[in-house]
Amino acid sequence: MRPLSPELAKIAREEVNESPERVNQDLIILRTWIYQQRYLRARTSADFLIAFLRRCRYSLEQTKKRIEAFFNFHSKFPEIISHRRVTEKILAINHLGLQYFPEFPRCSDHAAIMISRMGGCCPKRCHMREIMAYNMMVMEMIAQENDNAAIVGVCQIIDMSNMDVEHAAQLDGGLFRKWWYWMNYCSPLRINVIYCLNAPKEIQNWLTMLKTLHVKRETIPPLFMIKSLKELYQYIPQKCLPEEYGGVNGHLHECISYMEDLLRSYRDYFEDEVNYGTIEELRTGEVLPYEAEFGAEGSFRKLIVD
Repeated sequence: MRPLSPELAKIAREEVNESPERVNQDLIILRTWIYQQRYLRARTSADFLIAFLRRCRYSLEQTKKRIEAFFNFHSKFPEIISHRRVTEKILAINHLGLQYFPEFPRCSDHAAIMISRMGGCCPKRCHMREIMAYNMMVMEMIAQENDNAAIVGVCQIIDMSNMDVEHAAQLDGGLFRKWWYWMNYCSPLRINVIYCLNAPKEIQNWLTMLKTLHVKRETIPPLFMIKSLKELYQYIPQKCLPEEYGGVNGHLHECISYMEDLLRSYRDYFEDEVNYGTIEELRTGEVLPYEAEFGAEGSFRKLIVD
């Protein structure tokens, strides 16, 4: 584990239940459990497992459920997971500047900031499945590289400038629900709050409708529709934002360069994805009923969402 600042170490201890003296024991327990699940092919590196432990506030049972759901998602939705490779297409998507994690200073509560700009992508050149795969890759890397994000969580700004109905059409109900399921039940990062900035009226209506129809059963992060940067500053200190958003927290092109270097350094990591997932024929006991969540018959197993 990387050394933490005194402030972050205090948050990790008091809010995430992280005890450095107990981490190795927890890792042994998780690795032993993974090896005992014949159907589960999961990563066992310390960084990966610690990211999930932090996301679940060191509840071993919740960590097991989230890891299981994470790799079950890999097996259930290859149309998304197949894009999770550091290819020239993924690097080109990164160059579009669709996902930013500005550096210091952080939010006043030490949370990391994530800025998503989906409107920067032409739907004719990149499908939302590819964008979703890219976002998943970025969040997985950040969960292992950014202690503020892993411990305190993420404050997400979704800048919807230039988004239109063509973007929304690709985010059909099925894909949206898969993305939301991954965010709530599989992701190693906790989204604390979401601010939707510059959302066209049609997109606002679409988002409200999908949220009502598809995620009404879930505990979701607070979501705010923001009309201007001035209004956004009421929630996030202006200095914490990049210069393009009126702050002093670096430039967006610096975030793009940082993310490209990170992606390249994780090339072998994502190439290794073919070795992970679940083999349902070997599973015994309760089966994760994804089909119930995505339209088929069955009952949905309730998981606790922080």
